[in-house]
Amino acid sequence: MSSGRRHRKLSEEDAVLWRRVGKTVTPLRDRPLSLPTISQEEAEREFAAAMQEGNPRPAKKAGVAGDIKSPIAHHPLPPAPKRKPQPEPVIDRPTTRKIAKGRIAIDARVDLHAMTQDQAHDRLYVFLADQRARGARHVLVVTGKGRSLGSEGVLKRMVPVWLSSPRFAELVSGYASASRHHGGEGAIYVRLRRLARADGSFRP
Repeated sequence: MSSGRRHRKLSEEDAVLWRRVGKTVTPLRDRPLSLPTISQEEAEREFAAAMQEGNPRPAKKAGVAGDIKSPIAHHPLPPAPKRKPQPEPVIDRPTTRKIAKGRIAIDARVDLHAMTQDQAHDRLYVFLADQRARGARHVLVVTGKGRSLGSEGVLKRMVPVWLSSPRFAELVSGYASASRHHGGEGAIYVRLRRLARADGSFRP
């Protein structure tokens, strides 16, 4: 067996590293260093290739299209709270019975017969605003049953819609169908709000 050291063959990566190191070393006078001529760009390319071969990066697993999710999908914004619908302003049954039996007085009444929708709407608003200013609490609105002159009962349908609208909300706290002797299906009891308090809030 040979007592001398065995010289292992340099790998391609070692050779590239050796070339790069050799370019930075000044050879001794009595021991010239023989290196192959190589440019800086070539050395960098060889070094990068050797690194890729020596440390191959694991290929990314191809995911299913459904696995790729947007960050927005993972963290969706909370849904906007749904606004609760405003309850229809109605007069409770005990109060309605008291009005029908005369235990609670009807302070005033307005008859919207033979009016167009625009006329009836404006007349109703002015009437309710005036009665509220006078301190009235319960009034009677006569719409008619809509059975005469070929009418389809437009005012009978529309007056409750108006009473529930935002424009009338500052005036009206509730309404209900009138009893038979006050007009039945062709009339409505309306309860007006009290005048506002000092802070501007309305009393029921």
